[in-house]
Amino acid sequence: MLTVFLAVLGFLSADPGERPPDRIVLADGTRLEGRVVQEDGSRIILRIGSKERVIDRVDVTSATTRLSAWREALDRWLKLDKDDATKIADIGLFAERLGLPEEARVFALRALAIDAENRAARELLGHERKEKGWYLREDGRRYFWPERVKKSTDFGSGWTLETTHWSLRTNLPLLDATNAILDLENIYAIYFREIAPVVEARHLDGPLLAQIHADSGSYPEIAAGRGFYDRAGRVLVVNAEGGLDRGLMVHEAIHQLLAETAVLARGGRGEIAPWLDEGLGEYFRATTWGPAGRLAFDAGRIDTISMRKQVHSNETYKLSRILTFDSGEYLSTSRQDLKYAQSYTFVHFLLDGDGGRYRAGFDGFLRSAWKGQGSSTDLESAMDAKVDLLEKAWKSWVKDRAR
Repeated sequence: MLTVFLAVLGFLSADPGERPPDRIVLADGTRLEGRVVQEDGSRIILRIGSKERVIDRVDVTSATTRLSAWREALDRWLKLDKDDATKIADIGLFAERLGLPEEARVFALRALAIDAENRAARELLGHERKEKGWYLREDGRRYFWPERVKKSTDFGSGWTLETTHWSLRTNLPLLDATNAILDLENIYAIYFREIAPVVEARHLDGPLLAQIHADSGSYPEIAAGRGFYDRAGRVLVVNAEGGLDRGLMVHEAIHQLLAETAVLARGGRGEIAPWLDEGLGEYFRATTWGPAGRLAFDAGRIDTISMRKQVHSNETYKLSRILTFDSGEYLSTSRQDLKYAQSYTFVHFLLDGDGGRYRAGFDGFLRSAWKGQGSSTDLESAMDAKVDLLEKAWKSWVKDRAR
């Protein structure tokens, strides 16, 4: 039923258009075109059609890739020390030169949200100056800028913003809308820095879909809570009435990234257990922070509220029980906050507990989950420890951080 709702909006799929291919020139003169889906200091994996080619860095003479351009533009944005419309428009021009027209438009619109008369941003967007003011063309029509801004408050006529990895539809105010899609790019970058290398996840070609509703009027009535990831429609949906809960957006975006990289991209073979899905969502909610649009990651940040919730609850769930939770149990209102808290603290413990003692084992478990082996037995095997021993160390670690 939810998917039907999204289909009515015409938003079940997004066409990234004809993005130029990545181009790599090898030392022997060979020229390759395709899409870089993974890279590190020693190799590049280039997808050509349905096949992948692994290329040693030492064999590469030059590489023109969207991933490199995206990193450069995002890095320049994150280094900007304050909201200055002129500097933001300059980043838009920089993105345009790098071959990122989507990011260029987002930065230009953000500049206009701060200074509606910024000429560089207007020119980048192709707006026309008339005696009455600025005009733009959209869907074959010409709009007076203030009228288009007013029209955007209705979700059906809201902003559609696209970047390298996301396509966002929203009726948030323009500044908030650009902040949201930039933070979605930030969480994509964080995920692909912190999790994807462990499991050798491939970068996604084409935008992920997201909706942020500024009011409950357009938010799906059948949806529980303030946000969700609809796997059937492959859409992240958030209710931002009263203000956008960025932590919630991050949590649901992690669900989307896990689904896309571990399950959907692998033909349904990945097995992300609910405790891991929710625990990672809460982990990244806890460890991300910063000004709007400049989401940053800090592994040292801990959600002490969840730690205390677990320690001070009269009766907590045994780890063996948490590992068998199904998705529906997280939707149940019965002790829901405790379920999320314990899933989060266990994941945080496995990632950072006792000076990183468990990280190698947990990384091994993640790799096995990506291959469809994500059961509690697989966890014990990867960690080389029984669940009851893990539980004892985990509860002690949480207790030390709940003070």
